[in-house]
Amino acid sequence: MITEQSYHYLADQDKEGDMKPRSKWLFISLFILMLGGIGMVILYQQRAKEEAELIRHEQERMALYLVNHYEGVEEIEFEKIENNKTTGSMTALLFINKNIEMEITFFQFNDSVDKYVVSWSQKNNLKAKDETAHQQNLENIKIKYWSNRW
Repeated sequence: MITEQSYHYLADQDKEGDMKPRSKWLFISLFILMLGGIGMVILYQQRAKEEAELIRHEQERMALYLVNHYEGVEEIEFEKIENNKTTGSMTALLFINKNIEMEITFFQFNDSVDKYVVSWSQKNNLKAKDETAHQQNLENIKIKYWSNRW
């Protein structure tokens, strides 16, 4: 039979001894949620890094495309790249030689062929080459790449 004295002893045992089952589950749940949150942050950072690498590579491909298809390209500055979720395309806004504003739209990163839609506002300052060049490097071209990092 439990007397008042033994009841206090049992109640003190819960306070000083093991955690109550409800507290254990609360602690375990919070720990799992914390691990999941950390995992999601790491995954997001990894995907952002991969996307930044893809964007940088595509900017290099666009610069090569411009140098190989148009005369007088000496400097390219990428201002921004926008993603159109409706069409699935991406558009790069850039300036050539600091005065020719251009947009290049593409649908797939690292496509085997350069499927770009090119438009610019001052066409008379940029002339298409009669024959496409096959330059493989951008050593003589000054390029300022766009980055989505702040």
